[in-house]
Amino acid sequence: MTSNLLYIGHRGSLEKFEENTLIAFENALECGADYIEFDVRRTKDEKLVIIHDSNLERTTNGKGYIHLMDYNEILEFETKIGHFKIPLLIDVLEQFQGKIKFMLDLKTKGIWKDVIKYLLEKGLLKDCILSSRILEELIDFKFRYPEGLGCYNITKAIGFTYNKLLNSKKIPEKIDMISLSSEKVNSKFIRICHDNNILALSWNFRQYSNPLRKIKKIIKKGIDGILFDNCCIIPVIKKWTKRSKC
Repeated sequence: MTSNLLYIGHRGSLEKFEENTLIAFENALECGADYIEFDVRRTKDEKLVIIHDSNLERTTNGKGYIHLMDYNEILEFETKIGHFKIPLLIDVLEQFQGKIKFMLDLKTKGIWKDVIKYLLEKGLLKDCILSSRILEELIDFKFRYPEGLGCYNITKAIGFTYNKLLNSKKIPEKIDMISLSSEKVNSKFIRICHDNNILALSWNFRQYSNPLRKIKKIIKKGIDGILFDNCCIIPVIKKWTKRSKC
């Protein structure tokens, strides 16, 4: 069991609140998360917005693809339950800077340089993790900014896949973290990560009837970080891990 588990709010706290909204991020902060994780896309007018899907249908009362819409068009729509607007990346960074750290999951190919520009302007590079399914972009990022943290989301990765990792037992280039959907996490995956001096992270716990039990099981295997769908579980896990060390 790792002694420095990373507590990360997955899309804020998506099981209790609408994902990728300011209120979900606030809940992650209140529950003691180290990071808030959110998804970044680019609009037609090159604004960086926080939304998971490529279109508006699932999470808002609107329709249309993000990359085909200007931000002012997107502002015409709201989330289905709380009637929240899709936030800009810059607004979230400014509101939560100094309060919590950030994990940015890059959903649009090629936007990492624009994202880095914002982080450098705000002096936030040291407080952020860049996550991507495109290994080449992470390698480029790490080459230019070795002080930055990069996480490879290998579950649906482009190029170097989960099966390749298990067979080769090493990573072709230096990255800091690998995240994997919880149903695929096993001791071999964690061991390979640790043998390569890489932190192993896990996400996607909504599928279980008892997410808390699954999270504890993975922590016992030696996982280094959890992306929590429900951040209200964080205080419970912190108390449990503290007791387990005694």
